[in-house]
Amino acid sequence: MKQNKVIETTNAWSPINNQMAAKLRTNHVRTQWSCWWSLCLYLCQCAAVLLLICGASAAPSPGSAHMRCNADQFQCRNGGCILQAKMCDGRSDCTDNSDELECDYKLCREPHWFPCAQPHGACLAKELKCNGIENCPGGEDERHCSTGDRIFMDYAPRNCSQYEYMCQDHSCIPLDFMCDGKPDCEDNSDENAGCKQSAASCSTGHLCNNGRCLQRKQWQCDGIDDCGDGSDERNCPNLCKPTLGKFLCRNRELCLNLSQVCDGRADCSDGSDESESCHVKPDCNSTKCAPGASCQMMPTTGPECYCPAGFRMMTLQQKCEDINECDEHDDLCSQRCENHSGGFSCACDDGYQLDPSNNRTCYAVDKDNREPLLLYTTQVSVVGMRLHQQQSKLRNHVFTVASNLSKVIGVAYDGEHVYWTNIQHEVESIVRASADGSNAEILLTSGLDAPEDLAVDWLTDNIYISDNVMRHIAVCSPDAVTCVVLVTQDVHQPRGLALWPQRGQMFWTDWGSKPMIARASMDGTRSRPIVSDNIHWPNGIALDMHQERVYWVDAKLGTIETARTDGTARRIVLDGMLKHPYGMAVFEDQLYWSDWGTKSVHACHKFTGKGHRILARDRNIYAVHVYHPSKQPQLPHACETARCSHLCLLAEKDAGGYSCACPEGMQLSPIDQRSCRQVQKKQLLYIGLRSVLLEIEHTSFGRHVVSASHVLPCYISELVYNPINGTIFIADNVQRALLLYDPHESGQRLVTLIYSNLGNVSSLAFDHLAHNLYWTDTERHVIELLSLQTGQRALVRFFAGEEMPIGISVMPAEGYMFVALKARRHTHIDHLALSGLGSQTHVFEDDLGDDDIKFAVDYDSHTMYWADSDVNRISFTNYRQAHQQTFSGRFRRPYSLALVGQDLFWTELGTPAVMWTHKSNMGTHKRFEFDTGNQRIASVPPPPRHIPLTASVRVPLEARSHPCQQANGGCSHVCVSAGQFGSACLCPAGFVYRDVHNRTCIEALDCEFRCRTSGECLTMAHRCNGRKDCADASDEANCELVNGGATKTRINIKCAIDEFTCHNGEQCLEKSKRCNGQKECSDGSDEDHCAQFDRTKLCHDHQHACDNGKCVDYSLMCDGTDDCGDNSDELAASCARPAKCGVGMFQCSSGSCIASGWECDGKIDCSDASDEHDKCGKRECPENMHRCLLGQCIDRQLVCDGHNDCGDRSDELNCGPNAGAGAAGINISCGSVEQPMYQCASNLQLCLPTAVRCNGTAECPRGEDEADCGDMCGITEFQCRESKECIRLEFRCDKERDCRDGSDEAQCDASSTANGNGTTAMTSGRRACKPHLFDCHDGECVDMSRVCDGFEDCANGSDEGPKCSSACSKHICQHMCRATPAGAVCTCRDGYRLGIDQRSCLDIDECAPPASGNEQSPCAQICENTPGSYQCQCYPDFMLRQDRSSCKSIDTQDGGPSFLFSSYDEVRNLSERHAMLSVAWSANDTRISGIDVDMRRQLGYFSSDEQHVVYQLDMRDRRPLAALSLNAPTKLAVEWTTGNVYVISGNAAQQISVCSFAAKMCGRVLQLPHGRGHATLKSLAVDGHHARLFYAVMRQESFGQPETELYVARLDGSRRELLLRKERSYVTSIAIDPHQQLLYFVDLHTRTLEVISYKARGNRQSRILLQKSNALRRPTGLSIYENHAYIVNMGANELVRYRLYGQLTATAIPLSVTNAQDIVVAGQSRQPAAPSNPCEHAHCSGMCVLADYGYECMCGSEIVSESHPCPHGTTNELDIDALISGDQSEQSNSSSSGIIFAFVCIIIGGILIVLGIGYYRYRARGHRDLNITLHFQNPLATHGGKAITESDGPNELDDGNNSRPQAADATFSTKRKTIQFDVLQKFMRHKNSQNVELATEMSLENGRASELQSLVNERRDTRIPNIVVAGAGDDVATPGFYGGDFGSDDVHARLVP
Repeated sequence: MKQNKVIETTNAWSPINNQMAAKLRTNHVRTQWSCWWSLCLYLCQCAAVLLLICGASAAPSPGSAHMRCNADQFQCRNGGCILQAKMCDGRSDCTDNSDELECDYKLCREPHWFPCAQPHGACLAKELKCNGIENCPGGEDERHCSTGDRIFMDYAPRNCSQYEYMCQDHSCIPLDFMCDGKPDCEDNSDENAGCKQSAASCSTGHLCNNGRCLQRKQWQCDGIDDCGDGSDERNCPNLCKPTLGKFLCRNRELCLNLSQVCDGRADCSDGSDESESCHVKPDCNSTKCAPGASCQMMPTTGPECYCPAGFRMMTLQQKCEDINECDEHDDLCSQRCENHSGGFSCACDDGYQLDPSNNRTCYAVDKDNREPLLLYTTQVSVVGMRLHQQQSKLRNHVFTVASNLSKVIGVAYDGEHVYWTNIQHEVESIVRASADGSNAEILLTSGLDAPEDLAVDWLTDNIYISDNVMRHIAVCSPDAVTCVVLVTQDVHQPRGLALWPQRGQMFWTDWGSKPMIARASMDGTRSRPIVSDNIHWPNGIALDMHQERVYWVDAKLGTIETARTDGTARRIVLDGMLKHPYGMAVFEDQLYWSDWGTKSVHACHKFTGKGHRILARDRNIYAVHVYHPSKQPQLPHACETARCSHLCLLAEKDAGGYSCACPEGMQLSPIDQRSCRQVQKKQLLYIGLRSVLLEIEHTSFGRHVVSASHVLPCYISELVYNPINGTIFIADNVQRALLLYDPHESGQRLVTLIYSNLGNVSSLAFDHLAHNLYWTDTERHVIELLSLQTGQRALVRFFAGEEMPIGISVMPAEGYMFVALKARRHTHIDHLALSGLGSQTHVFEDDLGDDDIKFAVDYDSHTMYWADSDVNRISFTNYRQAHQQTFSGRFRRPYSLALVGQDLFWTELGTPAVMWTHKSNMGTHKRFEFDTGNQRIASVPPPPRHIPLTASVRVPLEARSHPCQQANGGCSHVCVSAGQFGSACLCPAGFVYRDVHNRTCIEALDCEFRCRTSGECLTMAHRCNGRKDCADASDEANCELVNGGATKTRINIKCAIDEFTCHNGEQCLEKSKRCNGQKECSDGSDEDHCAQFDRTKLCHDHQHACDNGKCVDYSLMCDGTDDCGDNSDELAASCARPAKCGVGMFQCSSGSCIASGWECDGKIDCSDASDEHDKCGKRECPENMHRCLLGQCIDRQLVCDGHNDCGDRSDELNCGPNAGAGAAGINISCGSVEQPMYQCASNLQLCLPTAVRCNGTAECPRGEDEADCGDMCGITEFQCRESKECIRLEFRCDKERDCRDGSDEAQCDASSTANGNGTTAMTSGRRACKPHLFDCHDGECVDMSRVCDGFEDCANGSDEGPKCSSACSKHICQHMCRATPAGAVCTCRDGYRLGIDQRSCLDIDECAPPASGNEQSPCAQICENTPGSYQCQCYPDFMLRQDRSSCKSIDTQDGGPSFLFSSYDEVRNLSERHAMLSVAWSANDTRISGIDVDMRRQLGYFSSDEQHVVYQLDMRDRRPLAALSLNAPTKLAVEWTTGNVYVISGNAAQQISVCSFAAKMCGRVLQLPHGRGHATLKSLAVDGHHARLFYAVMRQESFGQPETELYVARLDGSRRELLLRKERSYVTSIAIDPHQQLLYFVDLHTRTLEVISYKARGNRQSRILLQKSNALRRPTGLSIYENHAYIVNMGANELVRYRLYGQLTATAIPLSVTNAQDIVVAGQSRQPAAPSNPCEHAHCSGMCVLADYGYECMCGSEIVSESHPCPHGTTNELDIDALISGDQSEQSNSSSSGIIFAFVCIIIGGILIVLGIGYYRYRARGHRDLNITLHFQNPLATHGGKAITESDGPNELDDGNNSRPQAADATFSTKRKTIQFDVLQKFMRHKNSQNVELATEMSLENGRASELQSLVNERRDTRIPNIVVAGAGDDVATPGFYGGDFGSDDVHARLVP
């Protein structure tokens, strides 16, 4: 201690010593004497310092680390003590500086902390201030709260509760603060008026003289002044006894010491301490007392013997016997009491020390000085409180540990983790978090129902739980994987729980029918009640292990009680003050409890109940828990050496000290009693998360853990389990494949089953009897199966029309299945045989949603469950007696289902969790979320929106004896179940039954005669043999009788498809002879049914003329559906031997004819699916393409180019360091700190201004400057308003806040009340019922089928009434009558609507023109209304699909059209059918501004405004064919009749030119006239069929909104007509549908897709089809094909396909780039052939352009006569051959040019060094200014000596002047051969060239023409001369395109001042 003092004092004086030493060093010593004198002086000063140090006494005494300082002292961390006043005084008084650390914390200073008003009150963390909850006892933390700088509320006083006192200022304080001697109200009213109130209400306690009321009378005469005035300790006989050395006066006014009695002086006022007896004999001198006793004369009895303190007089033995105070009083010591002669002493257990101030109290000590922590719960939060000693001046600090919780009750802490229980319904759980509340994880959900409390065994880390509803005490392992129920007997409603691990005991409270305090061994044995009398609502419980006492609170009695751990020595600690106590804890000598009545945490002394105080207030406070390391001592225990296999539980020592336990499904081995053995096989739950398959062991009680995680090279879309061998079937809708995965196989686990002819698989099911895999395909509208026994695939059912199967469930033992079918109008669940044959029955069709429906089957109980995500419901039925029942309707879009044991599991759309409950729905709903931080599932990606489930199931024994298991049931290909003991056979697509036995299949081509409906195949010998060989007897139809009964085959002629077949089958007629008035057929059938036959309505080449005059496509003939209306398309004679299809057609097995391109295109077009047979080749990537991980094919030149073209980044894996060679791979530094620039990732040499980022246009080659701009959500997403984050669209208005700003739930009421007509429906407080439901008028809806059925389905009985029986008896309805309690309600059949009289039915004209964009025609092209229905037809280039609504192009080749889209310098070709992405054309680093194709000639075109060139290419081999020069060409469109190309051109995009590659020239056909504002052409389109030109003009005035004008003109530019003028509009792209003569356009400003008709007499009003959708973010391109609009958006990496008929829906097609500018669908039907081409007969010397009356001839921009020759040199042709040869020579010289470049660099470097030296010397001579002018001249600037001249002549840019020169320059043709030579070389140069010259050239390239033009204008104003520096290969600098004094080559021209 002294040494420390010396060190500290010396350090304090060190500045003085340093100054003295410095002075000695700086003084100049002149003499030796002066040196010695100075030295002596210095030593004297040092001696003085030492004297000061020795006398110093300010340093603190370090003491022991565990010693406790006095009340007025502060204890340093090293154990030393200093005065409390010196803490945080700015000076370090502790040697470890701990008195100056964390002063804000110690002094509770704002802003981080807030002190409550009462002295030593709580110190609140800042988040608790102004949080709307009073946390200070006086509520001052909620006063003067503000928002920002504006005070919005000055603490409005509230009404005080019954447990509070209202001050005169209307503030509230706890009732206990009233009249407590300390003012708590600001006006002191609690100590004035409060004392009067206290005196008036003090009936059960003791009223002090000062007015204070003691709540307990037991505090009177207890030796402690509780009143403060001593009045409670007056007149106390029990404290004033002679045995205690006291004497009580007779009047009880004074208590005297015995020495004052009989001392001859009256001390009592009544003199009772003196009397004659004081002097009587014998006196004390003659009285003999026991040894150790003393004699005292008493005023009444004379001499008396008294034993000394600590002894008791034994009268009989006449001796003083020692009193054992420890036995007689249990409140003497905090912990251990040790008796000794004449007294006792207190001792403390390990971890505690005795307080030297009283030698009775034990306080906890910790080597790490950790403070005790109190935790409490408030349902929504866990709050912590750091406890400090009362004698210290530090406040208890209150802070939030975890918030935003729900119904948190129990809480525990083990020093590392905080645990709490959650009892919220359906999310009951045990949660574990870090000490600060972070990293919260759900440990357990399964097996919990109401876990009210928990306790952690700190020795084994086991978690003990009390469950109020499950009525048990249970225990779980630390990870909660293994859980065991311990006690259930006599457990009714357990609540509080406490552990004593050292003893192996646990205690709990039970407030059920038999309230009790119970005790048991911690392994669940020896359970018994210890307190069961006079107890009512025991809640919290706490254990004082040191005194071996248990404490509890009783909410009904309002008491705190205690008893020994065996139930004895029970006593009340505190009563009369508690209102509704709940939680309980004990620490040191303090009890802590929570009270619902006062909403606060209280504390008092554990022995007396005194020292009561309120620590903090909050919401309703539940559990209270106190932690300190001393409370949880780490000791050796029996489980450390037990070696239990699963769970070791401590037990009482006399019971062995431990026992082993096993989880559900396992038993303890009787041999060693340690290991658990499996007695029941666990079922597994499989979860698909994108490409990860999770395997989870399900347990009814315990934590669900991922037993295995399988990362697969596929996307898991659907799952089903194979119980035969434990494998799993997987549907991958990304790769379009069905796979088989074996999770237990070590070798090849994943096997591809089907990889072709798959669409979108919506559901899987497995038939365990026949071993067949079933699946539904929504894209192909089919149910198919795969036989695992033969590997054969068969079509089960094809659904024509709009019906598509979305879910399937098979019942093999019953022989049928249930299928969910979704159509346009409704969804229904149907029942049909597993073979697909036979009738199809609607089972459920009422109140089904329009989204996903998934099934799960419980074969044991014959129950089928299905989830309906649209109506948020799970339903079930007994599938043997189908009757729908609701399982539960309180879900958020349930998706997939699975049955595991007795539990039903499901997932919800967009929710990353799995929910489950008991399949009887009797229990609560549970959930667990995916722990992606777990090591087992570290590879799990973010959960997808759709999470499929499947589960392992056990195979019934009868599955092995099924007929299909015996020789495949006799089937040649596929055997299907027909019940448990029956089977049937199916044939693959393209096969038919060989005979009537329907067992053997043969190819349909080998079939001689096929039965009409049953489908079997017969030889011709069976035809007309007099026996019924076909099941439908069609083999005996149309046979003639011979010789009295014998039959012979009638001669049938097979007519061509375009001929009429006479009904007798013997003649063929031309179609024109049908109904011509002459009977050409021998049976006269050609003149039958001619009454309604319209001869003027000619059917086109691909249609059949019905007998009634209708036209039906060949694709719909002989498909089993009467499309004609008279069944003439389904005649048995015609369909039995169908006519041979024409050229270019494929014949289905049913006889229908489809386009040959439809065969093997992946989509079913034949009704029997014979077009998608097994001979269709599998999808493989060509040799020149790379296969992505997800299966798609991309061009090999896109591999390792630095861009994610695959979408899964598999094309950029394993790339070398030089990936992305060429300019894109050469990295240069961009910008500086002062002037930062944006560097393109796709071309590292492109450095752009930062303003290009997210400016709406793509400047980088792949558009990455427009990616992630915050406003590009997908078409299935919703964008939050403020954060711009994207959430799922279905989360919008789902009553859950998904956006942080809540914008997803804004304006939901308005949107939800809009009806189909766009008007707002009436709203009310209750929800509206759907049209097919009956409104009970109490908020309930029931199905109309249950109305008037004799049973009250509505709770109020409103669905039944007296009119039910008579309502429909009078037949007042035209169609149908429905009885209701209110009377008859008429309804109509589909296709009709009720008339005004509400009785008659009128036909609905479904084909009427739509009134708005929300209503569309049900047909894609032509709609014909029929009574009660409609019929769709197609234009000649199309035929109807099987859905009978949409039209499919008959010219489809190679599986469908492809999508061409431009991406900077590339045109990419995307084939959706084959999933292929290739580079169609490339312009090598030059932006492509427009694209189009000529499908009939297989030619492609694209333009480059930077190069001023339009290119023509061969689409077959991608070879460039020709190039024409044109000034700044942008958008272009092909006129496919003549092959001309129309282009927007000119610097300001104000003219349209037409180019003819055949004539090799271009000319202007349209010039924008001068008008208001600045006008610019934005887009154009050409209708080559009707010879029309369409263009969009954007016009903008100064400071005005832009407007768009849409025009139509003839192809020669004449007869311009304004179609539409739209204000505040910016149309970016237009497209046409030439068949329907519709013009579509997208508007960037309004974000709309609109359409307008351009028919001669059509409605010229535009109609909005789509508005402000994610499909229209920043639209830049539009194309129309078949029945869809295709849209690309800038910044989006997807192509949007939007359906234009029926139900308008949008789908996304990934593009992998974000800068797609134009989109063109390469389909021939997009360009229908015109009736004629007049130009074929023209003899123009130049171009031939279609005109109003035929054609016009043009020479350049001049219209000339047909005989007029074009002047020499009027062509725009570029030499392609010279271009190709120039490219080859450039590549051969690349190596030598590199050497030359390096040599030039060395020379330039040397020159710079010399210049630098010269400059240095120049400056050294004093020159400060250096003006050096460097002039560079490019030696190649005059190369070629030719100028570039516009093809249209010098007047082409003249505004408004359409005149043209009569003759061109004579040298024009010579110049044309050399123009743009360098530009064309760049186009043909290889993209990845390493040519140094190219790299240098790119780094010097300037921007656009507009930038140069702006710069020119600026320099003209300042009269600065322009100097042009041309690049290598540039033409001479002559006046050119920009109108300035610089060269024409805009790519290389640069201005130098």
